[in-house]
Amino acid sequence: MNLYDESTITDAPWPDTEEGRKARDFLVPLFQHGTQAFFEDRSTLRLLAVDDLLIPLSINDTEYDNSYFFSIFSRYITSQRAALKTGNWKPLPRLVMGSALWGMGALLQGARINKVVQVDNWPTLRNMGANLTEDQVRRVTQFLVSKFPGYAIVFPALSPATHSPLLNHLKAGGYTFAFMTHTRVLLPYGHELDRKHRENRRRDARLLEASGYKLVDAREMPGCAPRLAELYRMLNREKYSTNPSISPAFFEAALRGEMIQFRLLVKDGRIDTFYGFHVKGDVVFSPAAGYELSLPQELGLYRILNSCLMHEALDRGLAIETGGGADPFKSLRGDRPVPRFNAVFCDHLPAHRQAGWKLVRKLANENLMPVVRSRLRQIDGEDVAGFDGIPETFTPPFLSPRESVAQVDEALESVRRELEQLSTVERKELATRVPALTRKMEDWQFPPRRLTELRTQLTELDQRRQNDKRSDRVSARAQRAQEARQLLESASKLGDLLLVAGHLGEATSQHLRTLAEALRKSVSQAAVVLTATQGGSVVLVTAAAQEVLQRGVDAGQLLRRVASAVDASSETGGPEVAWAEGSRPEGLSAVPEAARQFLQERLSGAA
Repeated sequence: MNLYDESTITDAPWPDTEEGRKARDFLVPLFQHGTQAFFEDRSTLRLLAVDDLLIPLSINDTEYDNSYFFSIFSRYITSQRAALKTGNWKPLPRLVMGSALWGMGALLQGARINKVVQVDNWPTLRNMGANLTEDQVRRVTQFLVSKFPGYAIVFPALSPATHSPLLNHLKAGGYTFAFMTHTRVLLPYGHELDRKHRENRRRDARLLEASGYKLVDAREMPGCAPRLAELYRMLNREKYSTNPSISPAFFEAALRGEMIQFRLLVKDGRIDTFYGFHVKGDVVFSPAAGYELSLPQELGLYRILNSCLMHEALDRGLAIETGGGADPFKSLRGDRPVPRFNAVFCDHLPAHRQAGWKLVRKLANENLMPVVRSRLRQIDGEDVAGFDGIPETFTPPFLSPRESVAQVDEALESVRRELEQLSTVERKELATRVPALTRKMEDWQFPPRRLTELRTQLTELDQRRQNDKRSDRVSARAQRAQEARQLLESASKLGDLLLVAGHLGEATSQHLRTLAEALRKSVSQAAVVLTATQGGSVVLVTAAAQEVLQRGVDAGQLLRRVASAVDASSETGGPEVAWAEGSRPEGLSAVPEAARQFLQERLSGAA
């Protein structure tokens, strides 16, 4: 194992991969300029190389005024005291809790609780923790204890939704756990959202369409870093004062790299909203966002921002970590809360230092976690999972992002396989399956961005289906025209009327009705009687042209007269065209003669 500092950071064995380049572009400026240039925090940074992994470390001692990016004291004391001022606490409980936290803070300072090495601490970025093996955990711990013998070793902010294996390896390695906070996760697939969730998402998406804002990549607006810092400050330092400070220099450095992508909402050349996002594994998350607080709330800038962020993930078929703020709002969009834990190794520390960490665990696990659990159950219902204490074995509290994304991949693979099959099927089967697959691909859970290629293939298949359909219609018209000519050539004259009768072999009722209608319209003095078989049944269709109707003969009368020859019943249709189904194919030869006799009788009676 090796450690790299600000003078040797560029010599680290950065992987020649996209992820390696992004990590280098993010960490090298942070090491070289120092944390105070970006966050107003004082921390010593080191880069740990273990096997093929590069893991950032932040090393602190007495910097109790640091933000929670770097300070354990701030996470458990300063931030909680600030939350008392902004929460719905009554004066007396607020005073009691504030005093208790002040006293506890004094004890933790005496135990030097901030003297820690934080492992995999990426300021602003979450979900970055490497899923170390149990052996790597053991070796990393031994190495850090030997290099920093007076420091607690802390793996910060690990969620069982994304890092259950690492949490279990840390537990096996002698680490204890202190509840830190909660975050929220929205999955791309695998759990059914109710109508309310989907409608809220649709309304949020429509806000952007009606707002007049254009969603712009930050790289298209050079020099925007100061404005992003200003918008971040408005939301995170003025409205929510417990969040860490981030300087314009951080945004300038981040915009030069690729670790964080920034999107801007721009109107009339003015940036009013922005968000950054990063993709790690199967999860998208946002390290920084902000918007103009002076604009009317009716514009819905926060709703637009949240909607755009969700679609960055869902369009890719990925999960998104939406953070722990605005829980009622986010719950109404379908995301779910998950806990985060700090994993702590302090067995090598003196007894009074270990006692300090025991006090942290008591505060976090026996006081903070139950409060958070109670509040979340009021918002999300009783099925809130993962907040009942430190488990024997860490597991995702619900379907994990990895499992959910795997289901997306399998669903898309199923569509691909079906498209491959459809390219070889007969046109009749294609006509049935293409519309069904089209409906399937309209499922709201499918990621639109990843469907693009599949939709192209489906469009090509649908075009083939439409071409086949048009070709079939042309062929059917040609066939009917040919059959009509043949029937007219063999038609019988009954006075000044024409009896068009014929048997068409195997054919559908629809085909016979279409043909009879065409004959009726093309020859005004025609009476039409057509038969066919379909399976073991007889199809019988009759039609009466205009002059036949004027002579008092309609299709229904003609049908009823000839139906007995084939035992037909359940007449359908009207005076112009009528049809029925019979059960005696052996009587087909008698149908034309029965029709002739009926017409002769009616015509002689009319005369």
